[in-house]
Amino acid sequence: MEINRSTACRKVILITSFLATLILGFLVVTDHTYADVQSQTTCSETTSQSSSSEQTIVFKESASNSDNVDSSTDTTLNNTSDSQSNNQNATTSNQSSTSGATTPAPSENTADTSQPTSSVNGSSTPESTSSSSESANASSSTNESQVNNPSSQDVTGTASSKDQGQTNTDSTSNDVDSTTGSSPVTDQSSSTDNTTTGGTDKDQITVTGTNSSTDPAIKQSSSNPLLNWLTNMTSAGAAALIYPFITSRQGSHLLSEFRTLLSPTRYNIDQTWSDLDQKYNPGYTKQFYTDAQNWYDNEVKKETLTVPFADGSGNASATYIAHPGSSKTIIYGQGWTTEPEWMGYISKIFYDMGYNVLMPYTRGQNSSDGEFLTFGYKDKADWINWINKIDQLNGPNSEVVLYGQSLGADDALEAGAQKNLPSSVKAVIADCGYSTIPSLLYSLYTGAANKLNGYTSKIGWNLNGSIPLVPYDQFLNNLNNVNHLFQGFNLDDASGLTAVQNSTLPTLFIATADDTFIPDSETKALYNASISKDKQLWILDGNVGGHASANNAVLAYTQHIQDFLNAVDNGQTSSTTSTNQLTVDDNQAVAA
Repeated sequence: MEINRSTACRKVILITSFLATLILGFLVVTDHTYADVQSQTTCSETTSQSSSSEQTIVFKESASNSDNVDSSTDTTLNNTSDSQSNNQNATTSNQSSTSGATTPAPSENTADTSQPTSSVNGSSTPESTSSSSESANASSSTNESQVNNPSSQDVTGTASSKDQGQTNTDSTSNDVDSTTGSSPVTDQSSSTDNTTTGGTDKDQITVTGTNSSTDPAIKQSSSNPLLNWLTNMTSAGAAALIYPFITSRQGSHLLSEFRTLLSPTRYNIDQTWSDLDQKYNPGYTKQFYTDAQNWYDNEVKKETLTVPFADGSGNASATYIAHPGSSKTIIYGQGWTTEPEWMGYISKIFYDMGYNVLMPYTRGQNSSDGEFLTFGYKDKADWINWINKIDQLNGPNSEVVLYGQSLGADDALEAGAQKNLPSSVKAVIADCGYSTIPSLLYSLYTGAANKLNGYTSKIGWNLNGSIPLVPYDQFLNNLNNVNHLFQGFNLDDASGLTAVQNSTLPTLFIATADDTFIPDSETKALYNASISKDKQLWILDGNVGGHASANNAVLAYTQHIQDFLNAVDNGQTSSTTSTNQLTVDDNQAVAA
């Protein structure tokens, strides 16, 4: 009798689960009434913009470590206004590395040829593909400063300005010799197209743009009505299954624990220098983070602060470290599932610069309220409350810099684009942020498809970048529907790309070329789309440590950020000019 009851019970559970899945799938597939549709970024929108003068400040950084390994870093602070024409001409690079290497390097990810884009600050954006030729007459001025540290790192600032009409194409970092650390600088006349048939820029994907895309790599769903219905249902089930692990408090925590189980040394501080290229001085990194761990765990005074959510639904929590006598504060945005202690170790970089450090935890993480992560959509308004809180603590001389890694980078960018942003905010530092959520999902989707293809190809089944029964476009649409069902906003509403098109704050964009989670091309897309007159792009090449690892190269990281913030403090980003014409492209952004 007991056996029969147990069997019946199991049947009821199975039937109930099956019906629940069907109902949820039905709701997801049919829920197409979105709020704030006009706020979504489309891939077909075209704008035209005119240009005035633009100013570029180029920083060159060279370093040598105990092994006498030379390296060079070329980065740009680009003061520009918008430009557009129908013909694209190459820009010319006029700089050299410390090793004197001037070799051509490949580039990737050109502007979309079928999707209209506009030239914003001489860069490709999701609104138009037009670009223009540039011309300038040159004179140059140089500011040099040397910092004494274990790597004997010299930093030289060379300023330049340009006439109207400079244009960039989105390209990858150069290949560099990791042995010599030399950073090649090229005269670039063309770039390699990284788009597939249909021309969708993979770093500017939106939900609405996906629906209208003709790119088969993006628009994977079948034209067969029956098959299309079937894959839509299976995609809805996949989206409903995956969504809690991406966004919910418990699901993301469980997934984070699983990732740590697979990689037990994930949050081991020793990993910050275990495989770091010699040119980044791993010996210095080892000493710094060994001290930082002890400093954060045992020495520095930490306070817990709270502010109400902007929508009144709960409270946000943060850890605050006050630097004695300082009125300058770094607000450090948390990455997806990043442990607070890990943030604490990295925070010493900013503390040593003389900054207070506030580390707020996003909705749905750690001690902040909320059951779902909102990818900056709601957090950006909460950050306004945090800024006001800091201003109250530090008085009328309060100065704030918004900083974040990964998800936190987008939180910082989205907060910096708010119209009610307090005037105390001076700059934004975005380390390995994503351009759009659909672009990030596409990167992860294709990575999973390619890995799966490694198995299926052995039996002659080539997946061609797709996952069976889960086409990318249908999966994205259903995931968007699930998100809207649970949180009331669309994935396009949480967009770093949209944020940089609405922020004029001085912005430093950082990424590593070895990041396989959020490709550095997404950071380049953010840089290119930014309308800031004072922006800098820094891509670290070689072996740094993967995603959110730029801080592993702590010596170069500290120096680079300090130089950027000093330039902001001293107003050099807007007052230092010359007419020496240099390329504002990714070749100058390759760090060594």
